[in-house]
Amino acid sequence: MSRKTGDRFVCESCKAELVYEKGCPCPDGKAHSEICCDKQMKKIK
Repeated sequence: MSRKTGDRFVCESCKAELVYEKGCPCPDGKAHSEICCDKQMKKIK
């Protein structure tokens, strides 16, 4: 799934956060991964 402006992710290990300032232009269905501390970050709702 593509990422939209404002989508937020958090690392459950170190609590670092990632915020998309610009939406991702990839088409839906394209795999994405936000990695921190060698683990997938969790999306914040």
